[in-house]
Amino acid sequence: MTAAVTAAAVVCAALPVPVLPSVVGAFGPMDGVPPRRAVPNRLVLGAVTVAVLAAVAAAVYPHTGRLPAYLFLAVVGVVLAAVDLRVHRLPDRIVLPSYAVLAALLVVPTVGEGTPDRLLRALLAGFAAWLAYGVLYLLPGSGLGRGDVKTAGLLGLALGWLGWPAVALWLVAATMTAGITALTLLILRRVSRRDPIAYGPFLLIGALVAVLGTGWGPAG
Repeated sequence: MTAAVTAAAVVCAALPVPVLPSVVGAFGPMDGVPPRRAVPNRLVLGAVTVAVLAAVAAAVYPHTGRLPAYLFLAVVGVVLAAVDLRVHRLPDRIVLPSYAVLAALLVVPTVGEGTPDRLLRALLAGFAAWLAYGVLYLLPGSGLGRGDVKTAGLLGLALGWLGWPAVALWLVAATMTAGITALTLLILRRVSRRDPIAYGPFLLIGALVAVLGTGWGPAG
């Protein structure tokens, strides 16, 4: 029964896939320059979305109460990563409403598993992540944007519910993948030191790693 519920949840979460390219393409660059990449085609974006949904569903199995929140985050994360790679934006129109939706969806496993402390920790982690990245954003030459700060708060909320180890794993994974990618691009001379690199995808990849590593954890 649990497996059937999980499969049904993945199918439902994948229903928006046909319109995702239109959503990604609806956001243009803020700096007036042409988009850095084309909108991913429906097949590629759909395949990535379904793969991420399946991985997240497997990670939280058999805790079906966690599925709505983390499958929602998976779809939002794929869209945000695609937009940021294309136009270096993490749009408020996606990020800000996601706070309310995610917080509401996290109530489901909180009540189902009888763990009110998890929701309190999630709120604290979300605020801490927003504050920490906000401070980094203010540092000269940080390369972060305000969208990164808001997205960090959203991801902190989601991962804080899973626990502080999930938050720590997220931060380490995001930092390492960003650093390795930037260094590789510099060595290959694909970018220069002055070229901006979208950081949002690394925040989101780090969050995926954290969910895969800790989403299965027991209640309590």
